[in-house]
Amino acid sequence: MKKKKTILTVILTLTLLSLFIVTSCAKKSLVQTEKVPKRTKVGEEVIVERSDSKVPKWAFASEFDIVKEKGQKFVYVISDISDKDRRAAERIAEGDLKKRVAEGIKTLVNSQFVEALSGTNETFSQSFESYVATVTDNVAIVGLQVTDTYWEKVQRKKSKDEVEYFYRIVKRARMPYENYVSARDKAWEDFVVKAETDEEREELNKLIAGMKQTDDM
Repeated sequence: MKKKKTILTVILTLTLLSLFIVTSCAKKSLVQTEKVPKRTKVGEEVIVERSDSKVPKWAFASEFDIVKEKGQKFVYVISDISDKDRRAAERIAEGDLKKRVAEGIKTLVNSQFVEALSGTNETFSQSFESYVATVTDNVAIVGLQVTDTYWEKVQRKKSKDEVEYFYRIVKRARMPYENYVSARDKAWEDFVVKAETDEEREELNKLIAGMKQTDDM
């Protein structure tokens, strides 16, 4: 009889321990729930749930940035989207990341072009501008990966007796800078082949060499 009691005690102890572990893990996996003030004004927005206890630092970074990490450069982009449906917001945010990379690359190529253009023959400036437009239109977005996601469920008071909810999704993605360089150089090579004269081709190659110098900065 004593043996049976001992076995039952062990089983009960193990069961309770398992329940405690499962409950603890479940609590850790739950999203952060915020207290909603009893009185809110019409038009006021209150966060009722969030994926983290506070907005992460990365969410405040620039929408497009080039960051060096452990000797390797990356292109980072951030998208901030709101929608009534969370899944829709997720999809829109991921599409917006690609759009922001494309826009950022266009700005990057133009800034590199302006810096490299100083000292080149002004006779070919119009041709160079056409060249830059061609490059920006043909640089493919390769290797872009989402690295971080933060979301909030927001309550907005529509009237005295009515509220509505929407989600705010913030996503961050990165792409190796070398992927951009490879795509850019390929677009350059295709353009150089189409140069009408040897003189134009020579000036264009000087411009390209000048732009490449910024890659190591």
